[in-house]
Amino acid sequence: MFLFPCAEIGVTPLDFQMLTSLSISRYPTQVSYDDTWSILSNVRQLLPNIESSNIKSGNINISHLRTYLTIAADRDDDIAIIRAFILFMMGHLWFQTANDTIMLRYLAAVANLGEAAQYDWGFAILTSLYHSLDTAVMTGGTITRFSQLLEVH
Repeated sequence: MFLFPCAEIGVTPLDFQMLTSLSISRYPTQVSYDDTWSILSNVRQLLPNIESSNIKSGNINISHLRTYLTIAADRDDDIAIIRAFILFMMGHLWFQTANDTIMLRYLAAVANLGEAAQYDWGFAILTSLYHSLDTAVMTGGTITRFSQLLEVH
C-alpha cells in the first residue's frame, strides 16, 4: 500500500495478474539495452518512416507511433506496424510519462519479435507502477504509469 494524505492506494501482484492476464514470472528475461538504438539509421530499420524531428532527447514522440496505426489497404510493413503498436502501448499505457514519449532504448524489446513473447512484461509494468507510486508519495507529484489498475481504499 502507498499512503497518500487522502487515501491508501495499492495493487498486489495477484491483483495485477488477474486484471491484466499478464503473468509475473519468478525469473524474468532481461532485455539488453545499449546505445545501438540512439542512432537514427538503426531506428529506421525498425520504424522506416521516422525522422529526426520525431526524436527528442533520446525519446520517440507517441504521436509519431500513431501514424503507423492508421488503416490503409496498401500497407506492406506489417512488422513495423506491430513494433509501433507495441511501442505505442508501452509509451501510452504501460510506461506513461508526462511528455508523451517513449525512450529509444525500448526499441531493443521489439527488435526481435520472436523474443518479445519471452519477456516478463507483467513484472516490468508492475515495477514501473510501484516506482511511480513511490515517487508520487515522496514528492507529492502525480501518479503516472499504468494507473488504471489502482484500487483506492
